[in-house]
Amino acid sequence: MTFHVFIAIVFLLFSRNVVATGGLNGLPVLNGIIPTVASFPGAKTRIGQFVHPGIWHTHDDLERMRLGVEHGDAPYASAFAKFSTDVYSASNYIMQGPKQVICRGSCSNYTTFSNDVRAAWQNSIMWYITRDQSHWDRATTILDAWGSNLTDIIGTDTSLLVALEGDLFVNAAEIMRWEGGWVEKGAKASGTSGFANQIYWLFARQSIIIGQANYGLASIKALLSFAVYLDDVAMYNYALNAYISDICAGVLGNWHMETGQGAETGRDQGHAVTALGWAAEAARVIQSQGSDVYSLYDDLILKGAEYTAKYNLGHEVPYDPKFYRCEAILVNGPWDAPSNISRGVASGPHVWDILYYQYVVKRGLEAPYLSEAKAAHDVAGGEQTGNGKLSTDHPMWGDLIWSYPGKGNFPNNNARSIWGGGTIGLNGTGNHNS
Repeated sequence: MTFHVFIAIVFLLFSRNVVATGGLNGLPVLNGIIPTVASFPGAKTRIGQFVHPGIWHTHDDLERMRLGVEHGDAPYASAFAKFSTDVYSASNYIMQGPKQVICRGSCSNYTTFSNDVRAAWQNSIMWYITRDQSHWDRATTILDAWGSNLTDIIGTDTSLLVALEGDLFVNAAEIMRWEGGWVEKGAKASGTSGFANQIYWLFARQSIIIGQANYGLASIKALLSFAVYLDDVAMYNYALNAYISDICAGVLGNWHMETGQGAETGRDQGHAVTALGWAAEAARVIQSQGSDVYSLYDDLILKGAEYTAKYNLGHEVPYDPKFYRCEAILVNGPWDAPSNISRGVASGPHVWDILYYQYVVKRGLEAPYLSEAKAAHDVAGGEQTGNGKLSTDHPMWGDLIWSYPGKGNFPNNNARSIWGGGTIGLNGTGNHNS
């Protein structure tokens, strides 16, 4: 290959409107096989055990949300009033993609994907609550457009792009498939050429090599979501095992067992706070599948939330300089004290709602600093202020999507359908190939 040809290829790959035949068409073995893990509590033991819908929301979760809005209950009704007027919730949202190749890094061109993914997810929630066909059309059109056109995801931050936008994307698809009867474009008995194919090769397979600290948690939470959508037992068990046991990326690698100090507390508060949200969102998937990890290691995530909220509310906290993230050298670590960078709860990452509703409301636990952090975040606009301000780090809108009416177990009624609530196919028990 001549130098000039090489430069031409590089230019095509890294130009703003990237167009290339990428990984999906070639179907590479991107990260090798998924490691097999020994059986452990919460692991799936066979195919057919997955609850659907069962990523961030089960059928009963969605019904609680819908009925809360319908009956005018707090906080559902007021949160929905704001959610329904957000630009990404509009059924006439104008799709900005699709593209064939997206990149996060020096060749960043993924904003159109971020916008469209958020619109697909918010329209899926809008459809479930209102049953307005126009929202069904908008959500599924976006899913099919990107699902049948995107061929590669590249860049130094591919893992984050996959884990954040990819997670919102697959959550939208899970709702529309199992509640809305959506059949992806290109689905056929000989093998799909659409959304599921993309989720497996471009998203899930590029998450198998799990990183460290909050970066690793992002991959773990996304893998859990992808595994549920794909009914992939090995992938789910691998991700769940990592969440529980990985000493660099799992909960043990992210929070001090005694104090709750975050592994990135000395780096900056943005990353320290974000890790809490990703851990809670991953735990929500596991909860949907019938297991509780919010209480893991004596409520370690709550301990981390209290520690981080306390520091970000302006208080002093104990600090162990020998507890820090794996590969801290990559981000100028280790550190001698908690960082003041991005300290505060008003405008930081949108993580406090999911933690507050899970621990304080649903479980009835005392968490004064977490409660104060949510209140302060709410005063500043909180998670209920979208107005076109793009953020895919977390789903936002916590008063609508994460809330509970009070203390209780709120188990999913898995007998509602053979899938635990959702249905698929004409008779609700599967697609029929003939």
